[in-house]
Amino acid sequence: MVQALCGHRWRALNRRWKHWLKAWGLVEERTMTIIHPLLASRSAPNYRQSWRLAGVWRRAINLMTESGELLTLHRQGSGFGPGGWVLRRAQFDALCGGLCGNERPQVVAQGIRLGRFTVKQPQRYYLLRITPPAHPQALAVAWMQRAEETGLFGPLALAASDPLPAELRQFRHCFQAALNGVKTDWRHWLGKGPGLTPSHDDTLSGMLLAAWYYGALDARSGRPFFACSDNLQLVTTAVSVSYLRYAAQGYFASPLLHFVHALSCPKRTAAAIDSLLALGHTSGADTLLGFWLGQQLLQGKP
Repeated sequence: MVQALCGHRWRALNRRWKHWLKAWGLVEERTMTIIHPLLASRSAPNYRQSWRLAGVWRRAINLMTESGELLTLHRQGSGFGPGGWVLRRAQFDALCGGLCGNERPQVVAQGIRLGRFTVKQPQRYYLLRITPPAHPQALAVAWMQRAEETGLFGPLALAASDPLPAELRQFRHCFQAALNGVKTDWRHWLGKGPGLTPSHDDTLSGMLLAAWYYGALDARSGRPFFACSDNLQLVTTAVSVSYLRYAAQGYFASPLLHFVHALSCPKRTAAAIDSLLALGHTSGADTLLGFWLGQQLLQGKP
């Protein structure tokens, strides 16, 4: 009788476990857990190649190829990048908690295997590429009066105020020269400041966003933007290099695209800027600073 009751309880618990897995997009097949991504960036690299686990973070898991291609598994609700797949919160947390950090990703027929998890090939894709508006709306100076810290120049309001710090004036001048076709080696500027994407790298991403938004860059002119910079991984992180190369071609993370879309809709601007400034420790502030510098340059302001 006792054995029968124990068996009944075990079966009931097992049914509940399977129901929970199914409800959250996790399907357990024997010892393997199958994860179904919510969606993915259309510009993400082909997953059918050799990967290594490059970093496990609270909101992102990075996979890297030998050639430097980056595939990021993002936690739902944190935005996603041009080389990313989005996992449901429960999926991501289960995967993140189940990894030791030394796993070797394996490509299988269904997707990518990480330990006892298989992340299946996404079924839904989204293009994270900016479409320059016919009538771009400028970022008002009032939005730069923020206390969020940049990585190198103090609070955002101070960093963006006139006169600009000498280093930022030189940085902006270098960007203007590059837009005018001057061959530029960006290794002198990149890798400076804290973070997985260092401060100057985020500032350059913001300037590239402004250049695409205002039509100063397109697919043809953006393609050779880093052609004279040789191996950028010698001066900055592989993750940052990936984002910068995407940015030169007009591909940006979703919070950056939401920000530029919101410039034409005043009711959405505040929320979009808050979301942008929430990125990383200083990444959002550095990116917004870069957009402001690029906008000032493209509007012909000193």
